[in-house]
Amino acid sequence: MYYSMKTKIAFILISMFLLSGISAQAQTAREKKKMEKAAKKAAQMKQDSINNQRLKELVATKAFVLEAHTLYGRSGASFQLNSTTNFVGFDGKNSTIQLAFDQLIGWNGLGGITLEGTIGSMEIKDNKNGLGFSINATVRQKGGSVVTMIFRVSSDGNARVDMSGSFGERLSFQGIIVSLDETRVYKGTSLY
Repeated sequence: MYYSMKTKIAFILISMFLLSGISAQAQTAREKKKMEKAAKKAAQMKQDSINNQRLKELVATKAFVLEAHTLYGRSGASFQLNSTTNFVGFDGKNSTIQLAFDQLIGWNGLGGITLEGTIGSMEIKDNKNGLGFSINATVRQKGGSVVTMIFRVSSDGNARVDMSGSFGERLSFQGIIVSLDETRVYKGTSLY
């Protein structure tokens, strides 16, 4: 077939018009996706900020529990724990540290040890990025020794506490921070 020059030009113009429309739609779809992603990120940041503030207020009352699901030894080895029997808790004035291994016999009747004491100090420091915080606490045990604790808390409530004191090696618990009303821990017999 033989086409006239006008037909060829018209065909090229129509093709360019259609391609530019498809390109504009693709660009609009990308921009829409970018905007949705930015809105989702902003909503998540707002929720993280609200959670962070709620956790800081809970910790400021000195009435919370870290329900531990993992124990870390000094060498870095990790052990899975039962979070109902392994915890670090504060009730405003007093503190309890409990370590228990299922199916073992221990001083606390739960396969481990339960230490109680009074809170000596507790200081909360914000992280540089504004989300999450750390807690530095000291607890005077009934036997006279002092346990130093450093908590690193994320805005979702996950936390790790490094503890050192008279019980020997440094221990680290990883778990989640909850209020006294929400906790489901079971306390064994105290050593003192």
